[in-house]
Amino acid sequence: MAKPIQAMHEYGPRLELGPLTETEDVIEWVMARNRFLSRGTVEAALIEIAEAVLHFNGEGIPVRLEGLGIFTPTIGRNGTIRHSYRADVDLKKRSNAEGAYTGTVLNKNRIGLSNAGYKELWDADHADDPLEIQVGGPDKAC
Repeated sequence: MAKPIQAMHEYGPRLELGPLTETEDVIEWVMARNRFLSRGTVEAALIEIAEAVLHFNGEGIPVRLEGLGIFTPTIGRNGTIRHSYRADVDLKKRSNAEGAYTGTVLNKNRIGLSNAGYKELWDADHADDPLEIQVGGPDKAC
């Protein structure tokens, strides 16, 4: 039996992402918005911010960058140190504001689709592996 997460992955709404924006593109964008900042200044600032995060996280100190979020060191069960990132609340609000996202949303008509709706789509294409959904509970959108 297939799980709802499989159906959501295949049929649910998702963002069509463009190519990765590299540091150079960010530098150009910042320079275009502020003609008083040179390429070297912007590049140096980005490098130093990354170094600051490494420094403080390396000492076990989370770093909050206003407008970006919080970078926190974590450790995996095998001892690997990782960096966790939690987006700034205002950044999330602004990202979710009406009209803020201008990219393409694939399967947009399926936003808010119920579990039963996903089951119908999945089962039509996967008759040999029907979707298992909870029966008797509230039918919440996935």
